[in-house]
Amino acid sequence: MSSEVFEKVQEIIVEQFEKEPSEISMDKSLVEDLGLDSLDMFDLICALEKEYGFHFEREMGSSIETVGDIVGQLERNINKA
Repeated sequence: MSSEVFEKVQEIIVEQFEKEPSEISMDKSLVEDLGLDSLDMFDLICALEKEYGFHFEREMGSSIETVGDIVGQLERNINKA
């Protein structure tokens, strides 16, 4: 499933932040590599919540540093549903 989740996360980042798909990989830092700030992170989490229909807990949001962190959190929560 991670391939599907990664592709959706990649698509959202490309659309919302005008990044090239080639810039986005599992190990990329959202802040250092992709240049997202705290407002961007909020927007990204909102888009992911809308796409996947669940709410990120505050603790989850603070533990997300890379694209891979997002994919992992989504997979864990999708599997609970």
